[in-house]
Amino acid sequence: MNTAIQSQSANQLGLAEFIEWENQQETRHELLNGEIIAMTGGTVAHAGLIVALAARLFNHLRGTPYRVFTSDLKVQAAQNVFYPDIVVSCEPQENDGVLCRHPKLIIEVLSSSTSRKDRHQKRLAYQDIVSLEEYVLVSQEAKHIDVYRRADQWQPATYIGGVVELHSVNMALVIDELYADMD
Repeated sequence: MNTAIQSQSANQLGLAEFIEWENQQETRHELLNGEIIAMTGGTVAHAGLIVALAARLFNHLRGTPYRVFTSDLKVQAAQNVFYPDIVVSCEPQENDGVLCRHPKLIIEVLSSSTSRKDRHQKRLAYQDIVSLEEYVLVSQEAKHIDVYRRADQWQPATYIGGVVELHSVNMALVIDELYADMD
């Protein structure tokens, strides 16, 4: 397989074919509704928030069956493949695996170039994952966090201060602490 795959029509691209091709690339790509999307780098704020969130989650979940992964691990949502900024799973993962099969929590740090896709297309795709309990969107430009929680239907909640309760991992996230290094 080669880079010519990018010119194939969306209907010709299979999931297994994409994963095989993408694993051989020097740069990362996501697959959204059959379209290959090249991943770009992030800002200092974006990277800082990912580290702050992952560190808090890692420390909170240490000694439990939960594992925290950052953006090197793919998540499959139906026929889509994404690299979420942070994913938490309590299911065993193969150490040589490239996909997180049963995410419980997915967090995306928003950027101006990905916000619309993260809020709409990716959210809808992620919400079809049976194991997923929460999808969290964290703004890098302001103290603003949106949490979508699975209930009878997916319920959104917005936080601009105080504490965000991440029910899926039984963790309280203090917004001012999270954003402290961003000011």
